[in-house]
Amino acid sequence: MRYTLSNTINKPLNEVIDKLKDPEGAKQWIEGLREIEYLSGAPGEVGTKSNLHCVHKKKEMIIVETILEKNFPDQIKFAYQSPMGYNEVEMLFEKLSETSVSQTTNSYFEFKGPMKIMGVLFKGMFKKQSLKYMTAFKDYVENK
Repeated sequence: MRYTLSNTINKPLNEVIDKLKDPEGAKQWIEGLREIEYLSGAPGEVGTKSNLHCVHKKKEMIIVETILEKNFPDQIKFAYQSPMGYNEVEMLFEKLSETSVSQTTNSYFEFKGPMKIMGVLFKGMFKKQSLKYMTAFKDYVENK
């Protein structure tokens, strides 16, 4: 499953990227994120692997995050591995003006087991959750 979502963040590009680079800030906009445990690599660099300790619907889970690509201030791409499957998220940033940035997120999912059926049946639900994260990041950048 693949889809693309976009929004506009009303802050300068350098502020958007500074907020994205702050690992502790991620807890402010990634719902359920409790801890980031670095496994290998230098934090924020291509190839870095981390365990993201999350709580979703009162259930704890660990998602392995890998930074696949980074071309700041324009782009960063992550891979996520969990019991549900594999997911890639590419975040693109384009300066619209001195005080606004277009954020585009390209998402790709590869599901395992019963989640294969869920992915097909509930694509809208996954897009809605991705938009929720994008909106939370926008709010975090604009208001904190």
